[in-house]
Amino acid sequence: MASGGFGDDPKKVEAWAHKDPEGWKSSVNMNKTGDGIQMALDIGAQMGPVSFVGHYGTEGTGIKFISNLYTTSWQPAALWVNSDGNRFTNEGVAFSFSQAANAIYSQYDHYAWSIFDGSQVKYMMEKGIDSGIGVIVPVGQKLPNLQKEIDEAISLNSESFKAANSVEQLAKEINVPEKNLAASIDQYNKWCEQEHDNQFFKEKAYLRPLDTKNLYAIKLKSYFFSSYGGLRTNRDHQVLDKNNKPIKGLYAAGLEVSDMVGPTYTTWSSGHAFGFASYSGRHAAKNAAESMK
Repeated sequence: MASGGFGDDPKKVEAWAHKDPEGWKSSVNMNKTGDGIQMALDIGAQMGPVSFVGHYGTEGTGIKFISNLYTTSWQPAALWVNSDGNRFTNEGVAFSFSQAANAIYSQYDHYAWSIFDGSQVKYMMEKGIDSGIGVIVPVGQKLPNLQKEIDEAISLNSESFKAANSVEQLAKEINVPEKNLAASIDQYNKWCEQEHDNQFFKEKAYLRPLDTKNLYAIKLKSYFFSSYGGLRTNRDHQVLDKNNKPIKGLYAAGLEVSDMVGPTYTTWSSGHAFGFASYSGRHAAKNAAESMK
């Protein structure tokens, strides 16, 4: 069994993972709808815990996946606020994309706003980005089309990207309480000035004050590249039944297998899904062939 998980079926995301499929969405739809896992369950396989290769990002009018503007959503030097206009995390979590997805999903309605200013736009265009998007957009890459994409998103009145020349205007644009947003920005700017974040202990290198007369905000949401788990197996990669005994002739590999990662696919284990898929697929086949002798 190696059908690649169930993440492209929102009903299974809700039923098996207890996640809101509108706030926790597949970003690479490859029609992986868990049919293989369901077939195994139908003949008595034991259901195991599931998790995801989560990440964060954005979507909306005028924003293309992996574009210059999209890439700004992955940057740690911004200020992140929730729907109440309050800062809720150390934005350095941007470097650990699955943990960032968790932080955003845990907010009311499962979204947040990343706020930055014109100086950071210039920084990303001329000096490059601090946080890459895997191997697709490497660390240090410059974003030469960023201002053009910003202007386009603004002209289209994107629901996921806003610009403002005051905190009051930005609060209206992103629909958060002005009092809370003003307090969040004021406090954040003070932490930046003193080069020490007393609230969430963000690294000094990414503490960059916001120009309140030249503000931008991009909406952050939680996504995942693939699901992980669904079936319990033994070390021979045999699928186990509800009595924890192997089902004769049934093996599972790769993303179908539970307990290979915990609830969060951490950045330091990046590549694990591919490595385990290669290893388990080969050894499941070898064990299956051996059992038929």
